Amino acid sequence: MRAVAAAILLAAVAAATLGSFLDWVRITAPQDFRPDDPGNAALSEQMSQPFTGVEARDGWWVIALAAVILMAAVLLLIRKKSFYGWISFLASVVMGSIVFADYRAVGDLSSAISRRMDVVGRAEAGIGLTMVAAAVMAAVVGSLIAIAASPHRDDG
Repeated sequence: MRAVAAAILLAAVAAATLGSFLDWVRITAPQDFRPDDPGNAALSEQMSQPFTGVEARDGWWVIALAAVILMAAVLLLIRKKSFYGWISFLASVVMGSIVFADYRAVGDLSSAISRRMDVVGRAEAGIGLTMVAAAVMAAVVGSLIAIAASPHRDDG
């Protein structure tokens, strides 16, 4: 079961890392926006572009935490201790708090991430943020499997 847990953790690491480089936020025009209207020309030039997790800086935290989970998964296979499952669980929870805070803040133009990225337009969660959120869920499950499948101490 430890090998299954490590495989889940490795897949979560890959998805979280890849998701950090994909779009976290998509920006779309309001529904009544018409680019051919001369009054909307200025707004069209100001419209924000989609941005990735690394551009928003939170993606770097996700990548760092994914590295911690990667090391914990490798050590879980080598050392076979539940301690490494707990480390990956803790890193997953921290990663989840970052990602889900960003997920909730995407549509709120007064949020820290929207102010930091100077969002103009209607913001929606992108594929990268969704991918990282799914990776967090997988990492939590993999960590719990690792904890359950590993001894807490040496009995020998």
